[in-house]
Amino acid sequence: MTRDISSLPPEDVMGILKFLDVPSRLKASLVCKMWFQIINCPQLLCDVKIQFSGEVDEAIKRFSRMTRKFQWFSFIAVKISNPVVEFLKKYSSQFVILSFSDCKVIDGIFKHTLQDKILHCDNLLTLNILNSDITFLFAPLLNLTELNLRLKFTLSDYVISEFSKSLSKLEKLSLGDGVVMEEEAYKRFFFTEVEPTPSYNMLTFVFIKMLIEKNRFTLRCIDFTNLQLAADHVITISKIQGLKLTKILFPYKLNSIYVERFCENQLSLVAVDFSTLTHVEDNIVSAVIKCLQNLQEFIIFNMQTIDKCITEIFQLQNLVKLDLSYCFYISQLSYNKAVSGLKTFKLKSLNLAFAKISDDNLFKLLKCNKNIRYLNVSGTCISNKTLNMICNNLILLECLILSSCREISDSGLTGEFESYSDTLTPTRLSNLKYITQLNLNKNSITNKGCIKAIRFPKLKTLFLNKCRRLILNQEFIMELKKQNPYLQDFNPS
Repeated sequence: MTRDISSLPPEDVMGILKFLDVPSRLKASLVCKMWFQIINCPQLLCDVKIQFSGEVDEAIKRFSRMTRKFQWFSFIAVKISNPVVEFLKKYSSQFVILSFSDCKVIDGIFKHTLQDKILHCDNLLTLNILNSDITFLFAPLLNLTELNLRLKFTLSDYVISEFSKSLSKLEKLSLGDGVVMEEEAYKRFFFTEVEPTPSYNMLTFVFIKMLIEKNRFTLRCIDFTNLQLAADHVITISKIQGLKLTKILFPYKLNSIYVERFCENQLSLVAVDFSTLTHVEDNIVSAVIKCLQNLQEFIIFNMQTIDKCITEIFQLQNLVKLDLSYCFYISQLSYNKAVSGLKTFKLKSLNLAFAKISDDNLFKLLKCNKNIRYLNVSGTCISNKTLNMICNNLILLECLILSSCREISDSGLTGEFESYSDTLTPTRLSNLKYITQLNLNKNSITNKGCIKAIRFPKLKTLFLNKCRRLILNQEFIMELKKQNPYLQDFNPS
């Protein structure tokens, strides 16, 4: 006997609906009252972002009539007026993720007039504030785990001090767009014998350190990318007793010598990002690897001063994410040596854009890492044979970027080429059932190959720019959209 889905228990319906994407889930909530009630829960609404921008008074009025328990709210270029503050107060208990970008308190509404409108966001876990002077609105955020403050010209001791008073569960901290004064200048103007006095106009290392020290037992990730922090301050942070970071993003243009010293003091690190540094050589990479054998994420983007250290990178047995894009000076010889002694078999994200790795070595590397979800091999000499192996083995791929790969043609997409072997099974690109993003820019592919191979149940983003053999007529575009029902971002220019 067949059963209608509406006859299933609510928990079973919830289990089915959670596999839908956000737009489909919201549409499903309109089917009937029971589905609305099932979907109106944290588990099914946690990834739905409600975004307000510009003039929002009317939007706020309309939203106030809604009863869904959304948790993620974002405000972009919104003028903070009394109606907005009242709205924030009304839904403050729902907020789990809250973001403000380029928001401004309107003329005539001053901080002292808003003191009775303080926000008690007891369930808030993530707060992002970008160029918005609204920090004074918040009461103590006792459960906050992630704080991102990027306040151009307004990130001050006072702002840091106010957050320091309440935060005790902080796990991720990002500070930016602030110039940290030297300690001597601070002492000259603000030092007292009892305790430091926070400045409303300047940012000093004293209060940054205090915030980190207070949260040293919970803090796991720090992002100082956009903070002008002195090198000796970075090292001081690394020596804080009890601090055990797992991830660090260093200040822009920090000397790599200090990076090595930081890692030596923070042996708990499993994710290191060198992309903000200007000059990293083989010996620095080797030193970091030596003291951080459990590295899981390693980002060395656009570093044109490394080569032989690739051998040691490919010895990291717990590596899950690796970005070596635009590292032009790693030679084929070094890649050959690294792959021959490969011990990295757990990769889920790999970016080798414009790497000088040979096709044979790329084949071996990828075949040993079948759990890859994100792969960027743009500008490499990847062949149709290697692409065929990817289609057959890397079946968990969600994002595949093959821009500017001169050897790729229709045969790689369709699996229709000669010289098969016992280890090579003809496989179409469409075998990658989980693909959501595909980039085939600047390749020698044709309409026929695309129609045969680009058939995905979950594909959302497709790029086919500057493919000289493609004829981009309306019939071709409509056929691709028909074969890829979830396609949203299609750029066939």
